[in-house]
Amino acid sequence: MDRVKTGISGLDEILNGGIPLHRHVAVYGGPGAGKSSFCFEYLYHGAKMGENGIYISLEETPDDFLDNMANTFSGFTDVDKLVKKGNLEIVKPDKLEIESIAEVLEEAISKNDVKRAVIDSATMIRMSFKDISDYRQTIFEFFSLLRSLDCTALMAVEAPGQDLAATGFEIEHFVMDGIINLYNLGKGETRIKALEVYKMRGTDHVRDKVPYKITPDGIKIYVGEKVF
Repeated sequence: MDRVKTGISGLDEILNGGIPLHRHVAVYGGPGAGKSSFCFEYLYHGAKMGENGIYISLEETPDDFLDNMANTFSGFTDVDKLVKKGNLEIVKPDKLEIESIAEVLEEAISKNDVKRAVIDSATMIRMSFKDISDYRQTIFEFFSLLRSLDCTALMAVEAPGQDLAATGFEIEHFVMDGIINLYNLGKGETRIKALEVYKMRGTDHVRDKVPYKITPDGIKIYVGEKVF
């Protein structure tokens, strides 16, 4: 099976080599869990490996987003160079409609041979639909289109809280090929970040929750260690 190496420390080990090619994965978590950082690092390592990527931000402007990532990952000193060369593109569409997002992606894929994509976030897209069944059908068709365009994508999905087990299942749990849960768990007066590959079609994977940290040089996932 062909796989896309994420480059995130520990994640490819958890996934037995990486995300299966052309799969589409939801990165699901509450506020402060690290969804945007996780998705950005996936694109960053891809760009370093020669796989062009596009980050579609539906809330932040490209400049604000890059400033935030520069503060988070101060060790990624070549981001500006990758952006200027076209290996890494940050875009904020004028409209939230999924048709506009699809047009941006199709153009980037056809003109710049984009292999990796991030949409941040599904929650913003969902808000533009009055009928939730329409959203489910549209998002399914959207990812079917992406699969035909030779692209492996991540989509950030907001959880209403940090206890993901208590929030119930979202539409993305059923539509997406994979679900990576990011937790920001409380322990006394501190919080510990943890990751869980909840679902990944077409491959076996480590199923335990494992701790991780966001460092200036990237996310570090501590495979084999317990959260508490």
